[in-house]
Amino acid sequence: MIKKVLICLLIVLLASCSSVKKYNQQISTLHSPEQVRSDIDFAYHKLQRLHPDLYWYISKDSLDQKINELKASVQQPISSLEFYKQFAPVVASIRQGHTAIYSPRTKQTRKEKKVRGKRSSPFRSLAFRGIDNKLFVNKIYGKDSTVVVGSELLSVDNEKTSDLLDSFQKLHTGDGYNTTFIPQYTSRGFGFLYTRTHQQKDSVLMRLKTNDSVYSRYLYANYSKEKKVLNKDTVVVPAVKISKSEKKIIKKENKRLRKHYNKYGFDKYKKEYNRNFRFIVSDTAPSIAYMKIRRFTKGNYKDFYKESFSKIDSANCKNLVIDLRGNLGGRLAEIDELYSYLTNKKYVFIEKAKMTQRMSFLYPLFHSKSWLQKTGTTLLLPVLSVYQMFKVKKENGDPYFNFKYSRLREPKPNSFDGKVYVLIDGESFSASSILSTHLKATKRATFVGKETGGAYNGTIAGFFAIIELPNSKINMRVGLMKINAPHTIQPDGFGIKPDVYIEKISKEKDNKMDWVIRDIQESN
Repeated sequence: MIKKVLICLLIVLLASCSSVKKYNQQISTLHSPEQVRSDIDFAYHKLQRLHPDLYWYISKDSLDQKINELKASVQQPISSLEFYKQFAPVVASIRQGHTAIYSPRTKQTRKEKKVRGKRSSPFRSLAFRGIDNKLFVNKIYGKDSTVVVGSELLSVDNEKTSDLLDSFQKLHTGDGYNTTFIPQYTSRGFGFLYTRTHQQKDSVLMRLKTNDSVYSRYLYANYSKEKKVLNKDTVVVPAVKISKSEKKIIKKENKRLRKHYNKYGFDKYKKEYNRNFRFIVSDTAPSIAYMKIRRFTKGNYKDFYKESFSKIDSANCKNLVIDLRGNLGGRLAEIDELYSYLTNKKYVFIEKAKMTQRMSFLYPLFHSKSWLQKTGTTLLLPVLSVYQMFKVKKENGDPYFNFKYSRLREPKPNSFDGKVYVLIDGESFSASSILSTHLKATKRATFVGKETGGAYNGTIAGFFAIIELPNSKINMRVGLMKINAPHTIQPDGFGIKPDVYIEKISKEKDNKMDWVIRDIQESN
């Protein structure tokens, strides 16, 4: 029996190695015009089949024309990367930020991973920030970087940063017609977008400027198993034995830390928390509760909000700032939880989610790249079929998924009844925008900043299908559900607009937060 299992594992291993080599070869070769056109037709067919509102912001005739023009323009064999650069603007013209394509990347073989570990982008160690069409190093996550925080990035491998940013802005989109999302998204996601649009490299040469000094630095790709060379004179200190009682104390402390990190969504690499809470106290203003949420993902959010609002209640604090700047979204469950602390009325959080087919939400499971997941889904098909009968109902011929958030919800008993300020910008997207729609429609908060990148009237999200194009191996992401709060505005296609518009960004101070503090001071 054991021998048979080992033989099966060996076959899977060899097949895996073979498939990686075949995949890398396929994405590195040129594809004929016929293959490229076939991929375009395949992608458009999947969009029409799965996307619940493909022509929300573009007419069918306009999209058909763009598709046909792209197909006609392909006259010579091209690489997967070049095809991606040509196809991405067409997909972006749909004007729905969750619908996007991504260029294929060279995969590592098992042998390569075993020797050096997993490879990460050279840009992983840097975070960027855009100000006045310029790009600055905002944070450094690497240990031994010689790059100066605050430096302006002038070029990468002799390509001007301004030219790179201009090219990146054609590849993605926010929701609808807003103009705030893309400039911020391409600035903060510069490293990711550079990696997606250039051949894979183990190093890139950056040219930077700090004050009046211009300097150059190489960035290197990281491997998780890079060998650490010990100096010959290094003294190896033997491990110290500890008692059982000390082990118990250490175990208890580690458990406490894990719980703490989980509650606040700690990122070990970036050394920062996903959720942050503190009081801002000064001599000239009453205390202000400040909640910074980077993403509505990662960790035990229920404990965080329960603890935070309990602290606010105990402190009798009457001013709350929710900072959603740069928050690209996340879980419906988390934004519903947060909203339940901000209202004292029963509410319906989202409408029923429209789909194209009753089984659309199961598409990612049946078309997974994992054979284990495919097998499990097939075996559970009878159970899943019964589940969808209860969750999906047809209305006027269209299937709708009934989330629990589509039913009447109860506010928390200790919901906050003070003044709420919400800080927003172009990267307040997806779940951030759904939450903001509720707070804006019910006049529950004062919004400060810039228009959100996510639309007021909803988005295409929920569950996602990742579709690989057969020839180029480009990946296309398609949202399977139309998610919208029970509030709409006209004209359609714009984000949540601030009550107090503050455009200017400063490296020295936080203009938006400064305005909130002044407003609270003047109100009291």
